[in-house]
Amino acid sequence: MGIIESQNKGVRAYSECARICQERISTHPEQAAAYYLLKIAANRFVDVYDDQPLVSTIADNEFLNFKSYVDQLDASEQEADPTKKLDTLNRIASKIANHKILRSDV
Repeated sequence: MGIIESQNKGVRAYSECARICQERISTHPEQAAAYYLLKIAANRFVDVYDDQPLVSTIADNEFLNFKSYVDQLDASEQEADPTKKLDTLNRIASKIANHKILRSDV
């Protein structure tokens, strides 16, 4: 999350985040599914906003969505029950799949 915040929640920050998630899929195989979901969410942001202006209110809202995914996945890692971990992964996957990223009207 620090990368995204330090780069003002811009497209390049999400691109870097997706790259890091891809690396961690290999280096942290026990969390591969979580990193894969975050990579998908980051890449969707990049795909939508790479070719257009990004309004700060949209950037802030998308950041809060992405942060909620990270926070929930992080909390599930502390969970001892594998069923609860899987439920969290499925819930986040559904949220990412159904999230409508709004394009700027600029």
